Parts: sequence; structure tokens; C-alpha cells
Amino acid sequence: MLPLTVSSQSNRFKEKGIKIDNYVNTLLRDWNIPGLALVIVHKDRIIYTKGYGYRDLENKLPVTETTLFPIASNTKLFTATLATQLATEGKLNLDLPIKQYVPEINFYNPELNFKVTFRDLLSHRTGLPAYDGIWLNASFQRKELLNKISYMKPELGFREGYIYNNNMYTLAGIGIEAISGKSWEENIQERIFKPLEMTSSGFTGVGAHPEEHALSYFQAEGSGKLTPRTFIAQSETLAPAGNIYSNMIDMSQWLILQVNGGNYKGKQVIATTAVQETKIPNAISDKIGRYDELSNSVYALGRMLQTYKGTKMISHTGSIDGFYSNLTYLPSDSLALFIVHNSFSAGSLRSVMNLPLIDILKDREITNWSARYRKDYLESQEKNKKTVDEINASQVKNTLPSHLALAYTGKFSHPVYGDILIGLQNNSLQLKYRSLNATLHHWHYDQFITMEDGRGFPDMRISFLTNDKGEIDRISTRPFGDPLTEFVRVK
Repeated sequence: MLPLTVSSQSNRFKEKGIKIDNYVNTLLRDWNIPGLALVIVHKDRIIYTKGYGYRDLENKLPVTETTLFPIASNTKLFTATLATQLATEGKLNLDLPIKQYVPEINFYNPELNFKVTFRDLLSHRTGLPAYDGIWLNASFQRKELLNKISYMKPELGFREGYIYNNNMYTLAGIGIEAISGKSWEENIQERIFKPLEMTSSGFTGVGAHPEEHALSYFQAEGSGKLTPRTFIAQSETLAPAGNIYSNMIDMSQWLILQVNGGNYKGKQVIATTAVQETKIPNAISDKIGRYDELSNSVYALGRMLQTYKGTKMISHTGSIDGFYSNLTYLPSDSLALFIVHNSFSAGSLRSVMNLPLIDILKDREITNWSARYRKDYLESQEKNKKTVDEINASQVKNTLPSHLALAYTGKFSHPVYGDILIGLQNNSLQLKYRSLNATLHHWHYDQFITMEDGRGFPDMRISFLTNDKGEIDRISTRPFGDPLTEFVRVK
């Protein structure tokens, strides 16, 4: 695949292009990444775009600049931009309580009801933990989130610190819908996609995947090969936080708008003041800082602000279902780039895979961020293996369940996380939770587990609990990694 050639591409940049190719091809080899795409813009035009590897390994379908990828949490800047544009138009105030616009909202305590604003939602400073198990792979409609918010217990005091929270972006999207009288998707289409000519972009979870959509891959433990990921975390609920898919051509238009303060092809698509508002820092997102080359980061609205080797950098990452992206803007250089790949095992690279590209573009020594993160990845794999070994060692052998199999069946419900159905098939317990349909394997006593790693589904550990009469009346589990939660038997 050859890079897209444009009139401004000089011999000097062609030399940079060779370095970019070398860097990306090394990433693909070292991390076993099936496919990757990137685009770089300078001022008002594309200076480089290319696809590497495959969007479909089995059928050897290559990644190109028109291959569609989920951009995941890089969707957040679109949502933040809708909010700041509506604020510029006088239709909302970023610093008034969200409850003024969506009266049905009820948070865990009165303080949050009276104080949480659009700015708080969009800068992750409500104090509420992630609760990603609520939306992940869920099928409920977006507004149903309003019935679940009151159960979300804060982990920090209001504005006490930064906790990344997808649900709060969904809530902001609900607020935008209430104010505009249109769905979040309609707002994105009319206010951003259409004027920017982003004709290939859309929303994951709405209908079947388009033909050029990439697959993502993971490596099942012990398999030694890449396998397409079949578990889909995406849900309609998540949309304002992470549901947009796009390609490099469309994303170049979005990048050009960022570089030019909301202007695209001579038209002010988004007000400059609205674009600038998304860059104002609101919360310290990284207080520690790990590397000398990178400053501590602060979160604005759908963006993070940081310096890299003294260069101001405005960026955000995205990760969903084995797809990982990074959008970066360098205001002093009028440069912006977007990069995305489809490998679960290389997910940790999302926050640094842009940095060597910046080094190349600015003619600096290239720091080997891949090697640093590869070392971390291998160490984490070894640590995870030890953790699994310790869990396996904790199993009490030769125990039996306390009841006959039929006693464990039924519907178990939670007001936030929904229903878990447990049935009996061929004398084995079967669990159905959202799209997961799996056999429950006895672990010890009244504890059972699923074993779905080979399909990319997260495993679940279920503990059955009894009432005073010794009857099974509850189950305890961690829904997709959320805090330990009890589901009550309803029938």
C-alpha cells in the first residue's frame, strides 16, 4: 500500500514517510498487530495517509485509507464539541446543573443533584467510579441510564479528583438530546458529519457493520494464533462516549477542523470559541507522571493537554472491542494525526504510539516507546499468570454443590445491571447474561465459573447465596469487572 500523494509532499517529507513506514512495520512485527491505519494533516490538507497489514486476516483483505475502524473514546471530543457549540449558541450553560436541562436525573446524593454540570460530566470530575459494567454489551435504551444513576455510589468527593467515566458522557449526550430536541446521532450527522463531508462515518451498534469495517483480533491463551474477537462490548447506550466509526479520509476532515479552529474549506463549521472551550483544562488526569519526556496531563473536554519533549500536545485515546486509537494535535506546528490498530494484545500502546510519529515529524531523535511498553506488557503478562495460578491454587478440590442442579436455576435481577438467567441443559447449568451464553463449570462449594477465553468473552465467577431457610435466593458476581454485586432471585 502506498501513501496518498498530495501536491505539498516534498522530497524531505518523503524521507519522513520512509521513517514512518519503518516505525509502523516494526510495531506490526513486534506486537503481532494484524492491521493499522494512520493519517497526518498539516494546516488544511492531508500530508500522509496509509494502511498497513490486514483488516481481515483470514481473507487477506488489506487495510487502506478507506477501511473503517471504531474510534472508540475519540468520540468524546465530538460530544464535547456539540456541547460547547450549543453553549456558544446560548442554548446551554456548561456551568449550570445538568438537572436544569434533564430534571429526571437523580444522582446518589443531593449534592450531586444540585451541583453536577455539563463541564463536570465532560471532564470526569463528578467523583463517580466508572461502572462500565452497566453499559458494556447492554441492550437497554440510552434514557434508561437515568433510572440507574441514583445507584452509582461516589468514590471521591465532588470535584475532588479525576475518574474516567463513560456513563457521564452518555448522560451529557442525553442532555444534548433534551436541549436540541434531536437524538445525539442526528446532532452529530447534521452538525459535524455533513458539513465536514464525513460520508463514510457512522455509529457502531446501529445495524450491521459496513463492508469495509475491520475485524479485531486477540490471542487466546495457549493458542499461539490470532483469533477474531466475537465479544462486542459496544452498545447503543455508550454512543456519546464511544460509538463512532470512521476511516482515515473522514478523520482527516475532523483533524483539519481542529487545526483550523473549527474552519473547513473556508466555512466556519464549529465556532472558534466552541473549539477553544474544549481545550480549557479542568482536572488533573495524571498527578504522578512516569517519564521525563512527558509532563503531567490535564483533562479538558474530550481532550488531554500535555507536553512531549517541550512540545504542547492535545490528544485523546480510544479503546473498544480490540480496536485502539490515538488522536493528537500539535497547535504550534499546525499538525494533527490519527492512528488506529486492531490488536487486543497491543492495547497498551494506544497512549504512546503517536509519540515516535511526533519525533519523526519534528526531526528529533526517535524514542523507542514500543520497547518500553513491550517490557511492561511482558511483565504484566507474567504477573497475570501468577495471579491466575494463585486463584487456581485457592480452589478447594473434591467439593460438591450444596443443592441439586435445578435449585440453582432461575432469573436473578439487579436494578442497574439487569437480569442474569440460569437454566439447565444436558444436566449442566447454563448462564445467559446479555449476549453471553455459556456453561457454568463448578469451581468449589456453591461457586461456579464460565470459561470463555477462547471466544474473547470475559469470564464470570458466580457465587450462589442462600436465605435463612437454606434456599438459593441470590447470586454474587462482578459484572464485567465492576464492584461485587448481588442479583436477587425473582423467579
